[in-house]
Amino acid sequence: MGFMDKARSQLDNLANKADGALGGPGNDVERHYRDLGVLAYLEATGRPADAGERERVLGALRAMEQRGAIRSFALHTAQASVPPPPGSGGPSVPPAPGCRLYTSDAAHE
Repeated sequence: MGFMDKARSQLDNLANKADGALGGPGNDVERHYRDLGVLAYLEATGRPADAGERERVLGALRAMEQRGAIRSFALHTAQASVPPPPGSGGPSVPPAPGCRLYTSDAAHE
């Protein structure tokens, strides 16, 4: 993540905190996200979830998105992407030109 991405992320977090503290639109977005998450969790775990409530919440979120109230679709609990350690199956360096690689001793005979 570059410097500008980090700065933008921190700015979005600060704006969301300010909206929440002031009861602004960010707070309404977060409440609807939470409701949608609860409904999705109920469905995923085989419990009944009211289809009408799901459509109501989705409709409200769509309206908020259209008017620009949703600033970010970033997951707040996502794990950071970490590259694999060297030698753990990541991209390898190709052999030097003219260098022959052998996979077994039988190839040497």
